Amino acid sequence: MVANTIIITAEFSFKGETYKPTLTLDLDTLMQQHNAIPALYPLLAEQNNIDNYSYEYEVLESTEIAFSEPTGLAKSCFVNNTFDMEAYGQLWQQQQILVQLKPLLKSQLNIDDIEQHPALRSVLLAACQLTKKQHIINSFE
Repeated sequence: MVANTIIITAEFSFKGETYKPTLTLDLDTLMQQHNAIPALYPLLAEQNNIDNYSYEYEVLESTEIAFSEPTGLAKSCFVNNTFDMEAYGQLWQQQQILVQLKPLLKSQLNIDDIEQHPALRSVLLAACQLTKKQHIINSFE
């Protein structure tokens, strides 16, 4: 399985020096830990030894983060040098559902690759979404 990664960079000047903090995000780990991609500036700062309570960090936060070199699922969410984190989160969740269903699909329907059955894939993911929505509704009752 291909890793899901993307590189983030923010280039800025501070006190006459140019900084270019860079970080390769392991998107699988972030999604497993947070169930979403967390705020990027604190991650970028931490990995590049920039104190979150410094003027340098304030300048970093005012700089646009650039994305590059996506791998795995991240490639499909990277368009015109922009990374759609929300779309990636949805794709990642779908992939996790399909991974969990894989043994059942094999044993019950003899399907090794759900991607070869797009209609079934769509129905299964829609059913999972409905179940998730119903669970949320029931939690408010």
